[in-house]
Amino acid sequence: MPIVEQGARSGFVVTAQDALVAQRIDRSLRTNQRPRHLVARHRLDDLIGESVALDRVRRLARAGAAHDATVLLTGESGTGKELVAQGIHNASRRRGNPFVAFNCAALPEGLIESELFGHEEGAFTGARRGGKPGLFEIAHTGTIFLDEIGEMPAALQSRLLRVLQEREVTKLGAGRATPVDVRVIAATHRDLHALVEQGAFRADLYFRLNLLQIKLPPLRDRRADIAPLARHLLERSALQYGLSVAAREHVLAFLDPLFANYAWPGNVRELENLLARAAIYVGEVASDLSGNWPADALPDWQAVFPEFARIRPASVERLTPAPQDAVSNSTVPRATPTREDALRALEQSGGNRAAASRALGIGRTTLWRLLKG
Repeated sequence: MPIVEQGARSGFVVTAQDALVAQRIDRSLRTNQRPRHLVARHRLDDLIGESVALDRVRRLARAGAAHDATVLLTGESGTGKELVAQGIHNASRRRGNPFVAFNCAALPEGLIESELFGHEEGAFTGARRGGKPGLFEIAHTGTIFLDEIGEMPAALQSRLLRVLQEREVTKLGAGRATPVDVRVIAATHRDLHALVEQGAFRADLYFRLNLLQIKLPPLRDRRADIAPLARHLLERSALQYGLSVAAREHVLAFLDPLFANYAWPGNVRELENLLARAAIYVGEVASDLSGNWPADALPDWQAVFPEFARIRPASVERLTPAPQDAVSNSTVPRATPTREDALRALEQSGGNRAAASRALGIGRTTLWRLLKG
């Protein structure tokens, strides 16, 4: 600013600001104005299970969290890809900054471009007055999670590639680009390599995304984790469904045949939904029961739980007694083994409970219950 004395300029005052201070102010403003839904709630410790496959996911996720490398999460629907993405964000130096999730298959092509990159006022018919920042700008200093990346339209793949390469975005209708500091985590249930070979996905974008790939295993490939995971999910929602500890044990015992033999095509999401259904239906019955299911306790369990019909009949424990002449021998579930059978199988397997439960055709929860009784 000039210094003026008696109408003549005699000098200047120069005000200098530390760039780091300006950046902290900018970050503080972004944080205070950020909606609460842009927060990652889950951590890597929320991954329940001790299987080798899940332990590998944890190790790779922690390695990816230590750096700002782009991560590609692959696996079937319902395996927990967004949970892992949130866990990586919370384990990184970007925790506390925005976590923005976007499903690339949720909107038509025109809206996807506007949502991701933003737009200026008047950029198109119906554009918001004053313009709108895109999700990449909102995620500045944080993480953006692009779910179902395999569904992204081909026309937008080149724009996304430029953002990944240049770390800057250009709004629709804008004349200049805005630099962004953002970590990208993408996820898909599709085979991106096959899509590249078919010409449906850009090869250069695939190689840019595939810097660190983490494949999440389906639930059927880590059966030892199903029972503890089900217990954790049920305990977490026990208050919601009003389940006592005894009722929870009945629900878990009721579903035990599925833990060991069902294919779980919907993975963890299906397990969570099935537990909710069992908590509502079985929990009411189980609350007044202390032992075996009476014949009329669950008269229509096959209609409410069709999953039991999709596993081998010999693997299903007796849930409701039925007269021998009412059901053909080929479809009668075999009775639960006795405690003596469990002890004998445990001795023959050298103390390995997993092997003993497989030999008896029951789940580990049922084996534990027999041994305890």
